[in-house]
Amino acid sequence: MNISVCLIVKDEELNIERVLKSIPLRFEVIIYDTGSKDRTVEIAGRYNAVIKQGEWNKDFAQARNKSVSWATGEYILILDADEELPPDTEAKLNQFITLHPYQAGTVFIDNIMENESARHRMVRFFPNKPSFCFKGIVHEQLYENDQPASFKDTGLLVKHYGYTKNEYSEKDKFNRYLTLYQKALDERQDEGYMLYQIGKLYNSVEQYKEAEHYLKRSLIYKEENKLYYPPMLVLLGYTLKELGRSKEAVDLLARQRDLYKDFPDLFFLLGLLAMDTGEIHMIEPSFKEALRIGETNKYTSVLGTGSFKAAYNLGVYYEILGFKDRAKEYYRLAASWGYDLALIRLKNI
Repeated sequence: MNISVCLIVKDEELNIERVLKSIPLRFEVIIYDTGSKDRTVEIAGRYNAVIKQGEWNKDFAQARNKSVSWATGEYILILDADEELPPDTEAKLNQFITLHPYQAGTVFIDNIMENESARHRMVRFFPNKPSFCFKGIVHEQLYENDQPASFKDTGLLVKHYGYTKNEYSEKDKFNRYLTLYQKALDERQDEGYMLYQIGKLYNSVEQYKEAEHYLKRSLIYKEENKLYYPPMLVLLGYTLKELGRSKEAVDLLARQRDLYKDFPDLFFLLGLLAMDTGEIHMIEPSFKEALRIGETNKYTSVLGTGSFKAAYNLGVYYEILGFKDRAKEYYRLAASWGYDLALIRLKNI
């Protein structure tokens, strides 16, 4: 079998069927269950999968590598139980193999949340060769011969449902991940990045003071050349906004405009902050710059900051100023991306 899909799972009875149904029938499926007490294994047994069981040792890389050890495919695709593949998966991966034989590849992950979707890129596809392995107890990374693996984009778009509030509360993900992040910090693994992840975790449960504490600690590392850094800056900006300190957020982000000219989220947030601070002259250019940049595949980004959300906010801005024709123009643009709020404003304007 050419491609093996490897999953590590635990107590995923609410998700496992969705992901297994989405995997192409010709792919080999390896499921490494690390101690489920629900119906996960029973449900997985209905599908043509190889099911292995073992203990969870609080180390994602170890578990990933274990799951890969049972794969017989020429290539490996890594999935989580709370994800879902698109219908064009097989075609996309076969095309990638033809164009980039024996090359690792990234997939785009769409994180589905209650009111929005955030997208980031991860290395999830690679040749089944001993030179490839995962390292890191949490947010594990793929290495090739002891160096971070080089990669190309597969173009595959995976839906991820693990950030919904229901998922977090039912599985106690907050405490599970906080423990792993702290362990990684204690072992001095990617400290700036781990501090960002802890800050993001606290932000997700609306504990903004704690989020600020860890994000500002991450800021100290000044790792501007790493991909986590600009999303961390923007998250710190949103955190300060929630704490009622929008002017401080503007001062932080305005200094980064030249460094991250290709990051729509930064300019979109500057537009929102300008509304808070009363800097009316900064609202229009900020949202227009976000639109000019467009959506990004380079950074972790909230979907819409470079398209429909920026257009919609420009529509609101012009409507408030009384420029109804210009407002309609941008509402129509936002609606062309399928943004329902824009359609509502067009009916009411």
